[in-house]
Amino acid sequence: MKPTARKVWLVLHVSTSVGWLGGSYAMLVMGAVALTSEGRPLRPAAYELMHVSDTAIMIPGSLAALITGLVLALYTKWRVLRHWWVITKLVLTVFAMVFGYVYTAQGVKDALAATLADPRADLGSLGPGLVNGSVVMLAVLFLATVLSIVKPWGRTTRGRARR
Repeated sequence: MKPTARKVWLVLHVSTSVGWLGGSYAMLVMGAVALTSEGRPLRPAAYELMHVSDTAIMIPGSLAALITGLVLALYTKWRVLRHWWVITKLVLTVFAMVFGYVYTAQGVKDALAATLADPRADLGSLGPGLVNGSVVMLAVLFLATVLSIVKPWGRTTRGRARR
């Protein structure tokens, strides 16, 4: 990849990844607001905003981060299977995407439906679970960010053989 193209892809990757990380923090804040606003009109509004953020920030951000990361991994010196930090970051990204869809997005939809009908609805462990899920997502994305900067663990066996 030519240096100018690499810079463009890198800017796109960093921007979308940081946006995804910021969206995760926003989801945590909204989940905490919803959790502490039982019985108030703010509660369903917070879940509605979480749902909008999920569809407008988290899903597109995760896809953009994955695609731009794969382009960089395939067409730069890092490659996909040559460095442990790249493999780990890819696994964390896919985990975060699946976790976000299976756990968080579905939970937000359930919480929104329940609180639209009754802002005092008993969500059981769903409310705290969404906050905990946001903490997990934030931690995973923060770890992926750290890996991008620190680049630990060296090369894989495949990476050493190519060297």
